[in-house]
Amino acid sequence: MLPTKRSQPNTAPVIEILKPNHVEAIVAAAEEAHAPTTREHYRVAWTAFEKWCRTEGYQAFPAAPETVAAYFTERAEVVSVSALKLDRAAIRYKHVTDGLDSPTTSEGVAKVLRGLTRGAADTPRKQATGLTVAHLAAIKATAMNRRSGPTGRTESKEAAEKRGAVDIALISVMRDALLRRSEAVALTWGDIRIKQDGSGRLTIRRSKTDQEGEGAVQYLGPDAVEALEAIRGEDSDDTTRVFRMTTRTVANRIKAAAEAAKIKGNFSGHSPRVGMAQDLAEKGASTTELMVVGRWVSSRMPAHYTREQAASRGAVAKFYRHSG
Repeated sequence: MLPTKRSQPNTAPVIEILKPNHVEAIVAAAEEAHAPTTREHYRVAWTAFEKWCRTEGYQAFPAAPETVAAYFTERAEVVSVSALKLDRAAIRYKHVTDGLDSPTTSEGVAKVLRGLTRGAADTPRKQATGLTVAHLAAIKATAMNRRSGPTGRTESKEAAEKRGAVDIALISVMRDALLRRSEAVALTWGDIRIKQDGSGRLTIRRSKTDQEGEGAVQYLGPDAVEALEAIRGEDSDDTTRVFRMTTRTVANRIKAAAEAAKIKGNFSGHSPRVGMAQDLAEKGASTTELMVVGRWVSSRMPAHYTREQAASRGAVAKFYRHSG
């Protein structure tokens, strides 16, 4: 007698709609898979991405792959490949933890990151040339000269003067306050206060190293204040952005101003900040003082930017000055 074939139970998975408290418990358990320091790194990286998206007018969550690719491309100008990989991990972590597909898994994003990685390996990263007080003087002398655009058309005298005034104000303020590009872009007229002696105080609401938003107050010299007053429109209020630019436009404007002044070097959006640090070091500012005014959390970068100035004040330099 043949054995009777028994019907097999239905093995198809059952999809359950979980209760909110169970979802929260699962997410919490997944988060515990990461060390607290890793989660903090992800939080800082994600906050930076969100801020960039707000500045550029993109949606951070859920993010489109094209937005992530654009972010990586811009970030690659100022950070290492390892920092880009941390950014990718943070963006992926945020999306997956909240139950969404990560835009970082897109083939387009992966291709962009591979290209940036190869480019970093093939081309040693150049340090931005510091835009010093001497460079600023050269830019002021040429900023309002008429220029020709990509099409060969020369701008009008009025357009040249308007653009030049903005360039002078932008670079002067970024130097005095040691601003990062994102900080310059976020600046509003309400963040600036003019003092009776002609100087100014600039409030930075949030920065790369101040993710909690405690803020910082920076000094503006009278020349920078005068340059600002020259570009303020009658319709500007406290919420109006001072420099209506993107971070990329800031970098392009600084580079173009340096080229017009026939200054040689690798000028970028970081150059005014580096140049002021070098000028301060030349006048005797200590590394600690540079950390405070530049809002650096460690001494490594200000020490790196001002190593030539430090050498001129070092023991060997003192030996030759005193033995002469």
